[in-house]
Amino acid sequence: MKPIRLAFAAYAVVLFTGTHWPHLQIQGPVPRSDLWVHLGAFGTWCTLVTLCGFFGPRFSRRNLVLSWVLALGYACIDEGLQGIPALGRTCAWDDLACNALGITIASTVLALAARTMGRTSGRALPENRGDGR
Repeated sequence: MKPIRLAFAAYAVVLFTGTHWPHLQIQGPVPRSDLWVHLGAFGTWCTLVTLCGFFGPRFSRRNLVLSWVLALGYACIDEGLQGIPALGRTCAWDDLACNALGITIASTVLALAARTMGRTSGRALPENRGDGR
């Protein structure tokens, strides 16, 4: 297994555990500090999904768009599951909005990076064959 996919799998387990830990609350210096955690956590999840290249070359349009869709779909499911009464947590629209914002920011940064590198053609980049061609 590629190291990035191993990192993604480990992060997915940590994210799911953290978002479903019964009665977990994050306190911080400002009201609703947890919203910053939502932003960063789901932005990171989306970045890892994209870098895994599940839908084609990492920086292809197809992979960028489908990774965004997958991350957003997972964020909706994840937030919805938090409404299970036994968890003592809540499903909140502002949490979901911050999840979506983190995902969109991460996708935008990756798309801009891909465009800067000229890698959004949807085609795989030629492999370096090492023979000078």
